[in-house]
Amino acid sequence: MASPSLLTPTPKLQPLLPTSASPPPSPLPHQNHYHPSRRHFLSLSAVTTATLSLSSLLPVTPPPAFAADDEEYVKETSDVINKVRNTINMDKNDPNVATAVAELRDTSNSWVAKYRREKALLGRPSFREIYSALNAVSGHYISFGPTAPIPAKRKARILEEMDTAEKALLRGR
Repeated sequence: MASPSLLTPTPKLQPLLPTSASPPPSPLPHQNHYHPSRRHFLSLSAVTTATLSLSSLLPVTPPPAFAADDEEYVKETSDVINKVRNTINMDKNDPNVATAVAELRDTSNSWVAKYRREKALLGRPSFREIYSALNAVSGHYISFGPTAPIPAKRKARILEEMDTAEKALLRGR
């Protein structure tokens, strides 16, 4: 038995029942509602869009590069270079190796977090070399633990990157 509320397919199309077209209720005289027209809305949106696009064309002057910021970058990068050199040159039997590696990881993480988003620094050779060396050192200690010595080839490459970065820093690059 089929329920009368269920739709059942029929071979013939049934005509739709006409709906009674009643006009919308008119507002009462004491009500003063404002209904903006489509034309008014489009003109407002065009004005808003034009204003926003003109504001994006205005020259935005970036803040000037301060020498203090550059000096800070040079100082912090030199500190990171010295810390990397001291840490990877430590004897594997030294009891302070794990502590030095933990300090190096903290220092390198804060250096990378601070300078990675600075567009002015991304093109500098000193930044590229330090970033590459920090990735190599960090990757080694993450993979093999803080007391594992760095292999000779990797150590030589890291020290070479440190020398190149230090020379670039001295040249202001």
